[in-house]
Amino acid sequence: MKRPNGAFSYEMPKALLTVIVTVFLTISTILIICNLDGPAICNSNAIDDIEFLTYNDYCVVPYITKSSLENTMGIFDRITLVLHMSADYIEDKLAEQVDAWEGPISLAVVIPSVEIFTRIRNVRSKLSKLRGAALDKMSTHILFRSKTGCTMDLLKSLSDESTRNFYPVNVARNVARMMIRSKYLLISDSEFVASRGFESRMRALANDELIRKPKTALVFRIFEVNETIKRLPREKNELRKLFFSGMAVEFHAKFTSAAHKIPNLIEWFNHQVNETKASVSHTLPFKRRDWEPQFVSLNTIPLHDENFPFSLRDNTVLRWEMCRQNYTFVLVNDVFMVHRGIKTLADAPATKKLQRRSRFQFYSAMKLFKQRMDKRFPETKQHCPEFGA
Repeated sequence: MKRPNGAFSYEMPKALLTVIVTVFLTISTILIICNLDGPAICNSNAIDDIEFLTYNDYCVVPYITKSSLENTMGIFDRITLVLHMSADYIEDKLAEQVDAWEGPISLAVVIPSVEIFTRIRNVRSKLSKLRGAALDKMSTHILFRSKTGCTMDLLKSLSDESTRNFYPVNVARNVARMMIRSKYLLISDSEFVASRGFESRMRALANDELIRKPKTALVFRIFEVNETIKRLPREKNELRKLFFSGMAVEFHAKFTSAAHKIPNLIEWFNHQVNETKASVSHTLPFKRRDWEPQFVSLNTIPLHDENFPFSLRDNTVLRWEMCRQNYTFVLVNDVFMVHRGIKTLADAPATKKLQRRSRFQFYSAMKLFKQRMDKRFPETKQHCPEFGA
């Protein structure tokens, strides 16, 4: 039986409607997946959606990944782990560090100012390979130098070969820090793994100590562990066994003994662990210019001085400024961080070679820093050690 002509006018819109519904459902599904998995996965090849922020002579691509904790009010009371690294160092060790941290993380990734769009895609691709739980608590931001601005037209032709061997360490630290939303922070370097319950126990202590005494730094011990140890110690009793068997040492104890040495280590090991809340042991006087304590503090501490070059007091300078601003450093019991690999004097030549290249910049930075400190905080000049290399 022949169909009436009107049948075709009915069937065609129905088919078209089916196509439209299918496309709509597909797009909706993709959007839902993106919302769950984050921008590192869904935008891995997208470039048009990139937002560039300007920070001095740098361009910043914010939130290549975004922590789900950013969307909660509770993030304000957490301790954010502030990290920085070159794009070349995004690897499994980052996942190990992120997995061990309970709270939010802000990571700044530095790329050379050459073929930036390809490099941004590569960073997104590397991050997408991290476990979902790691991505869920980490917000990642990319930065690169551009003295001509951060507009799309300028960046398409940007090619600064001098940035291939240039690492703006304190710019990276400051960018990662400026993106955080918590009142507490811990500024760290890559590959440090926290003891179990570090963030929650230290946060409970910070809620007492830092509210009453805001110009306080809660110092924790850091250690190196022999490379042959596959599973890093995260309990103090595990660390204790490794230490007394010679498989763990205070950080850089065999490389530069004074920088991270804190007295009364045996008493610290013997202190009864409180699984719920960390406690303060005692005040640590700031008497050595090479001392570089690691700490948790309020997010009101000064920024890192960006004049200092990588590997020459770039991190120590923050402690110097905190001393001049009359901060108190107190040792915390039980919590700690560990780093795989024990550095020795055999590693010194490579470090000294790097430092020689930056010596002129360092002396210039030191001069400016001392002038700034003496102008702003003259009353504490005798309170702190003489600063220098």
